[in-house]
Amino acid sequence: MKYFKETIKYRWNRLTAMPGDNHLEPPPWLYARLARGSLMRQIYRRFIADLAGSLAPGTRFLDVGAGPGYLLGYLARDRPDLSLWGLDFSLDMIRRVRPGQKEVAPQAAPRWLVADACHLPFPAGVFGQVVATFSFHIWPCPVAGLQELRRVLAPGGRAWVYELRRQATLRDLRAFARELGLPLPFVYLGYQVVRWHHALPESEFTDLLRQAAGVRGTLQPAHHIFWRAELQGV
Repeated sequence: MKYFKETIKYRWNRLTAMPGDNHLEPPPWLYARLARGSLMRQIYRRFIADLAGSLAPGTRFLDVGAGPGYLLGYLARDRPDLSLWGLDFSLDMIRRVRPGQKEVAPQAAPRWLVADACHLPFPAGVFGQVVATFSFHIWPCPVAGLQELRRVLAPGGRAWVYELRRQATLRDLRAFARELGLPLPFVYLGYQVVRWHHALPESEFTDLLRQAAGVRGTLQPAHHIFWRAELQGV
């Protein structure tokens, strides 16, 4: 019932939104092309650096909203000892997992599923690490989705949710541009284009975390212009 109510609320908000208010998500073919570009590769590499050093050998790792699977592909090459799982609601996205990612060593190859973040098809307590990158802002059931991430965590596990910060400052953008070796005007203009449609304000993100996890959910900036929410298991 809770999922049903959240879904109806989400659909109503999308139907009644002003033209500039919806998320304007790109179609799968375009998203896949953007995800394999140099900028996203550098961003994924930084997220992997955040993750990989703290993961014990054999950790079961789930990427929710994996899209065409580039983050898992990079991780499979860096950490072939992990058990990697990726899911996305879009079959078209999963079909776009590039051939090179499907040809990693058999023991390192991610397993791919078409599934809904609001109803993860796993029993409780099976993953040591769960991650979601740039998909949470379009989940139709944000609170239920966060609770699902917590439900599938093993004891001592954690879930990280990365999103773009809507209120990043010019200083943040300058630091991000410097870190990635990009021209500041390029970063500034790109950020202004996407931030209203693909980013969450701090107040909204914090409130959703509070509803889903209470004190077992925290939010902090990451890599200057992103949020990283961390949730602990149930």
